[in-house]
Amino acid sequence: MVAQANYGGRVTDDKDVRLISAMLRKYFCPEVMNDSYKLSKLDTYYAPPEGALADTRTYIEGLPLDEDPEVFGLHPNANISYEKNLVALLSDTVLMMQPRVSASGSGKSPDERAQDLAREIVAKVPDNLDIEKAHASTFAISSSGAMISLGVFLGQEIDRFNVLLKTMRYTLDQLDKAIQGTVVMSAGLEEMAGKFLINKVPSQWEGVGYPSLKPLSSWVEDLILRIEFCAKWLYNGVPDSYWVPAFYFPQGFMTAAMQTYARKSQIPIDALQFRTNVRPFFEDDVKTIPEDGVNIHGLFLQGAQWSMKTCTIEDSAPGQAIVKFPCIWLEPVDVNDNIEGGCYSCPLYKTSTRRGELSTTGHSTNFVSFL
Repeated sequence: MVAQANYGGRVTDDKDVRLISAMLRKYFCPEVMNDSYKLSKLDTYYAPPEGALADTRTYIEGLPLDEDPEVFGLHPNANISYEKNLVALLSDTVLMMQPRVSASGSGKSPDERAQDLAREIVAKVPDNLDIEKAHASTFAISSSGAMISLGVFLGQEIDRFNVLLKTMRYTLDQLDKAIQGTVVMSAGLEEMAGKFLINKVPSQWEGVGYPSLKPLSSWVEDLILRIEFCAKWLYNGVPDSYWVPAFYFPQGFMTAAMQTYARKSQIPIDALQFRTNVRPFFEDDVKTIPEDGVNIHGLFLQGAQWSMKTCTIEDSAPGQAIVKFPCIWLEPVDVNDNIEGGCYSCPLYKTSTRRGELSTTGHSTNFVSFL
C-alpha cells in the first residue's frame, strides 16, 4: 500500500516502485517489533521502544538533519552523486545571473565570444550522411524482398541526424550574420547566444536532437562520435558490435535486432525475448559476430560494478558511482525460457536522470528495456 498507493504517484514508473518496495522491506517486517532491531548498519536508526509520546518525539528530534545514504541501503557513493548535482545546480544558477555586458579592458564582448564559438562549432559539424553511398550489406534485401530490419532502423536514424545537422548549420550561420548585423537578431538567436556563453545546448538543437545531459562542448564532441559510428555502419557495412548510446531511438534498435531473428527463424516476434550474455571484454576486443542476435557496447552501470572474475554485480568501488560496462551479446530466446532465475533484471535508460513522460506502454520514454 505504501509503495504502490502512497508513493506510486510520485515516481517515474514501475521500476521506481520496485526500488521503493525493496527499501521498505527493512521497515515492514516482523523484526521491527524488537527493540534491538536496527533499520540500518548505523546505530542511530531504530524503532524507538514503546513508551510515552514525548520520548518518541525526543528520539526523532535527535536524528541527524542530513541522512547517511546507508539509511536507505545505498552505497556511500550516493552522497557523491547528490553533491555533484547540487553543485551543478548552483553553478547553473550563478551562470544564469552573470551580467552580459562587456568587461573593461581588452577582453572580447559576449557577442564576440558567442560568434567565435559559433564559427568554431560550424567548422566541426560533419557533412550529412549520404544513403546513396551505402555499403551493399547495410540496406541488403532479404529473400522475402524486404529490406533487412536493421537497415530500416539505420535509415530512420540517419534521417534524424541529417535534420539535426541541417538545423545546426542554419542556426549557426544565422547567429553569425545576426552578430555581424546583416540579419535581425531574433529572440531565438539571442537565446542561442546566451546558451553559448554558459556552455549549454540551444533549445533549437534540443528540439530536433537526442536526450543528453552533456554541456555544449562535450555535446558537440559526442555528436561527432555518433555521426562517425553511423557513417562507418553506412559506408563500411554491418559492424561487429553496435554502440547503442549513439542512437536517437535505441528501443527501435532492440526491436529491429529481434525482428531480424524472427524473420530468419519464422518465429513470431512476440514469442521472443533477449537473453543478456555479458562478454569478458570491451568493444575494442570484439572479434566475431554472433550467428543469432547482436553484440552491443557503450553502456554504463550506475550504483554498482561488474566483476570480470566472478561475472556478478558487486558494490561500487569508493568514488566510482558510474563505471563502464563490458560488451553484451543479446541472444534471442523463447519468451517462455526462464532468463531471470538467479539474475538481476537491470533497467536500461537513455540518460542517468531516468526521467521521462509515460508512454502508452506504461514505461517512461527514457526507459529502453531490461537487460
